[in-house]
Amino acid sequence: MQNTKKYRGVYKDSRGNYYFQTELGVDPVSGKRIQKKSHSDRLGRPFKNARDAYSELLEVKTEFNRLYSHDNYNMTFSQFMNNVYLVAYKEKVQSVTYKAALSQHKAFIEKFGNKRLKDITPRECELYRLRIIQEYSQNYSLNLWSRFKACLGYAERLGYISSSPCRNLENPKGKHPDTKFWRNDEFLKVIETFDLSIYSEVMFQALTWCCFIWGTRVGEILALKWKDVNIEEKYIYIHATLERDERGLFAKEGTKTKDSTRYIDCDNMTLEILKRWRTMEIASENDNFVFSLFGKALDKSTFTRMLKRHAKSANVPEITGKGLRHSNNTYLRRELGKSSELVSIRSGRKPNSRITDETYTHFYHKDSDNIADEIVNELLKASLPETLPKMDK
Repeated sequence: MQNTKKYRGVYKDSRGNYYFQTELGVDPVSGKRIQKKSHSDRLGRPFKNARDAYSELLEVKTEFNRLYSHDNYNMTFSQFMNNVYLVAYKEKVQSVTYKAALSQHKAFIEKFGNKRLKDITPRECELYRLRIIQEYSQNYSLNLWSRFKACLGYAERLGYISSSPCRNLENPKGKHPDTKFWRNDEFLKVIETFDLSIYSEVMFQALTWCCFIWGTRVGEILALKWKDVNIEEKYIYIHATLERDERGLFAKEGTKTKDSTRYIDCDNMTLEILKRWRTMEIASENDNFVFSLFGKALDKSTFTRMLKRHAKSANVPEITGKGLRHSNNTYLRRELGKSSELVSIRSGRKPNSRITDETYTHFYHKDSDNIADEIVNELLKASLPETLPKMDK
């Protein structure tokens, strides 16, 4: 170890790599010295020189002093949630997700609000886990518990607590929700139920068709505008999500994840369906929504009610817009034999075969799935024992 003269606390190891090492202070509870040593910055990048290492050291000291001030050390769970966690969470997720989760976060604050963050024990967390398991369904319990763990995990990462009290506790048992989907033949039956002499039915048929063909999320397809549809080069551009605030529905720039912003190729039939709808649409300027009634954005609940109504007419399972996304993924995997990686990318997910196959792809029996005859026919080509019954050729 070689100490640098100019930058106190910065050293160079035997390989010539720079790092910093310092004592930040004493933990007010345990009385132990708190030390910090690192060969890289917070993004994991090795230090290029002593100055970079020293700059990071100063940042670490500043952050430590902020976190271990008297006020922060005695911070209650309510103060942490309102002043730290929810502020960061709001920046991290879409506003619709933030609003949907807010009732759960308020429930956590109601339960642990006045308790000091550092005083929450594993036993209290376990009792809370058992309570929500008794009161709620499997999937909701898992969702609730996962969000609660995320709160305390964030507190640990920021240094407000030395270890999350939920760390060694089990998750409630959840199960994948039974999302209903349409096989391709069921989908085509639904398409036949639309009365194209009615203005709204032309739009709803186009929307149902495109949602099945593209496999988009409902918020993505409802946020699509005509300027995002390239007829000549045969693709659409997914880059926004439909959301609602106090002013109403609007297209918010950005998708669920960075992988969700994408281009999706279009076929000639889909483009013809879109062109037919555009010739009839009241508002069809480039900045207008593709799927709208008289220029107004379509609400997700309206789309769902329409799907269920036409499913009844076609005598097929009632599904939601999410079910159409599952239908698309199932069709691509089961009927067309496309790879799970390709289906994932086209659907706006990371190329994760496990999620695509376990969550979005559904099994149903096809004639081609019966390989029993194929197995026996191959055996019959061999010389079989006389004890087997004779079969007609």
